[in-house]
Amino acid sequence: MSYTINLTDGALFATIADGTINTSSSMTLVGKNYAGYGQFLDTNFIHLLENASNTTAPGAPLTGQLWWDSGNGLMKVYTGTTWKTISSATSSSTAPSNNVTGDLWYDTTNQQLNVWTGTAWLLVGPQSSAVQGTTGAIAATITDNTAINHVVLELYTANTIVGIISKDATFTPGTAVPGGWGVQAISPGITLSTSMANTAYFQGTANLANLANLATTAITANLANLATTANNSLYLGGLPANAYITSSGNISSFTGAITVNTGGGATTAIVNGAGNAVGNIGSSSSYFNTIFAQATSAQYADVAERFEADETMLPGTVVELGGTAEITQVSTDLSENVFGVISTRAAYLMNSSAGSDATHPPVAMTGRVPVNVVGQVQKGDRLVSAGNGQARAARAGEATAFNVIGRALKDKLDTGVGTVEAIVTIK
Repeated sequence: MSYTINLTDGALFATIADGTINTSSSMTLVGKNYAGYGQFLDTNFIHLLENASNTTAPGAPLTGQLWWDSGNGLMKVYTGTTWKTISSATSSSTAPSNNVTGDLWYDTTNQQLNVWTGTAWLLVGPQSSAVQGTTGAIAATITDNTAINHVVLELYTANTIVGIISKDATFTPGTAVPGGWGVQAISPGITLSTSMANTAYFQGTANLANLANLATTAITANLANLATTANNSLYLGGLPANAYITSSGNISSFTGAITVNTGGGATTAIVNGAGNAVGNIGSSSSYFNTIFAQATSAQYADVAERFEADETMLPGTVVELGGTAEITQVSTDLSENVFGVISTRAAYLMNSSAGSDATHPPVAMTGRVPVNVVGQVQKGDRLVSAGNGQARAARAGEATAFNVIGRALKDKLDTGVGTVEAIVTIK
């Protein structure tokens, strides 16, 4: 008569006929009257005792079956679809090896619990070790002298309370605060222990009504610093005191604008410190009466003045009096109405506020300036107008006191249109 084998939940696993064996699991199941059945039974018992210890997983596992993965030193259980490693907890003075994500280790030396993240041990707590003693913030309740409880944070360092944080109104403890503080009252914010008398720094939104508890001997000698090594009190906005303008100091470097209050209201942008031809002294609405200065040199080389033009003109354009405005570009050859050349960058600009470069371009009246020319030019040639806002080299007998624009300072060897630097003098 055959055997019927059921799983723990009652489901049919196998039916084993007489005189046969079944190997549909990782163990051998024996039917009635099978010769040599004892060997299979003993083998099954051994496999159970060692939890199928092997470097490879047992074949045809059943849900809930255990396997000792001897290659990795890990205990695993079959979930019905995969082998899952069983995490564990270890108590020792040194960190265990061959860990599984989620394993716990109680460090008996430091009396701290850790969890294995898969790559490292992560401290669960407490945050301070047994060697460090109680260190950190701990919630506590202090009963005041009127029997009202106040929830506070006690700040510990090496088993000693160094500060108490309270959000309540100032209250007097009913009994002495642990650690023998001897404080008269605990104020809102941070109340510091008398043991912090020599502390150089403290931070927070503490109400310092109880400032005496910092220790009067620590603050009276140098109240500004609250300790001679607390140099942050000498800074404002992250800058040292000598970075600011004072009534007794001098300006050594400057970026931005200075505002001066003259008594009748603030006058803004007296000095704009930006460089590279951007900065100004005064403005169109806030200007000076007399500026005293002595010019010893100039970076650029011509003296120019703004004149109203009848069109936009580029630097180097030769102009003459006339047109629909004050000046227009020269339009004829050997014009005796030549008036100057549009300046590239004047060393001194007169009538500067008359308009912009587009409406009132600067005309170089004298000095060194690039000039638009056509044809070949040799250094020293006298330049006369060629029309179309250009100049050319004067031929023999052409130059007069009325049509000469200036003299070339460099050669121009090609016959096309170009630019040559020249000394301009208009009569």
